[in-house]
Amino acid sequence: MVTKNNSIKYFLTVSSALMLIGISINMFLAPHNIAAGGISGIGVLIEYAFGTNRAYTVLLLNIVMVTLAYFALERKVFANMLLGSILLPISLAIVPETIIISNRFISIIFGSALFGVGVAILYRNNSSSGGTTIPPLIMKKHFNIDTSIGLLATDFIIVIFNIFVFGITSFILAVISLIITSITMHVMEKGLPHKRHELVSS
Repeated sequence: MVTKNNSIKYFLTVSSALMLIGISINMFLAPHNIAAGGISGIGVLIEYAFGTNRAYTVLLLNIVMVTLAYFALERKVFANMLLGSILLPISLAIVPETIIISNRFISIIFGSALFGVGVAILYRNNSSSGGTTIPPLIMKKHFNIDTSIGLLATDFIIVIFNIFVFGITSFILAVISLIITSITMHVMEKGLPHKRHELVSS
């Protein structure tokens, strides 16, 4: 039975996780021209290429993605995605973009680890920030394509665009960022009580 206290705890936990993701992007990754996959990565790329605020881009794309989820996936999956899809662009709008660590490589290490922590918290609570987690779930349901393969392919396509927007160095660092995020998530998951999860976020 879902109680009011449980609902408040869930909201605060998911909000905190998405705030960590917003901080990792706006204070560690984006200021150093790194778009490390996910819907937030698309937002960073479009902002630097066309000048559109990343929060608006993420909100628009998440609206499209959760609409697809509503029609193509189960209602429970859609409900778990809805909160994160709304809160991620809010987090990106609230957190100021500023350079915390001037050394680019060190900033990417810290930012990617922080991103991984945020995603792992969402993962543990069966939540998601929407975005690029949705197409792999649709492909899994309708075409039986493994979600990890679909998510990796989607993120890698986004990372490739670093070459055209920021250059080859940013592309290499974005790949490193994905690896650090994955390692952080793996370490956190190993240290948490085992649960069956349906969603991840990027």
